[in-house]
Amino acid sequence: MSDDSQSAARRESIVRAGTGVFLRFGFRKTSMHDVARAAGISRQGLYLHFSTKNDLFRAVVTHMLDDLRSTTWQALGRDDRPVEKRLADAFEAFHGVTVAAVDRLIFAEVLQAAQSFAADTMSGLERDLVADTGRLLDRTGHAAPWRENGLTPADLAQHLFDASAGAKYESASLEEYRRRLIVAVRIVTRSTER
Repeated sequence: MSDDSQSAARRESIVRAGTGVFLRFGFRKTSMHDVARAAGISRQGLYLHFSTKNDLFRAVVTHMLDDLRSTTWQALGRDDRPVEKRLADAFEAFHGVTVAAVDRLIFAEVLQAAQSFAADTMSGLERDLVADTGRLLDRTGHAAPWRENGLTPADLAQHLFDASAGAKYESASLEEYRRRLIVAVRIVTRSTER
């Protein structure tokens, strides 16, 4: 393995370790020492890759958002699965990944810290998910019965997004989140099965 490949692999390992530490302790309480220990390297070794905690945090948030985009749109694009399952899987990938796995207050603090440099990216992901969900509902015919009630595919998609986001904060477990989400998805997708 070349020096560049080793450096990239080490950086990736640090970012993954940093993700776990930031999600466990929050931005303010995480130290470079905590991340170095989790990554199995010295603090000096960590500083070779990231000169400040802010630089490391930016890399962690970027990595998290890239993973979020990848897993969400992979689930949404699964043409081999029923629409109901695709929607449930996509919203779980987007919102459910932290349910009962991360302390809500710590996650809120991490999100707040990320707002300073990633707000546009996060808002863009939300808009893209709503838009692509609306297109999926329209393309598969699930939005058609709702039009007579004055609801557009975008309205339905926003409803699913909002239900998923709300369920994330109201659910004590991933199973509870999934139950709440599937109710919202079934309401939207089963309207065509009268």
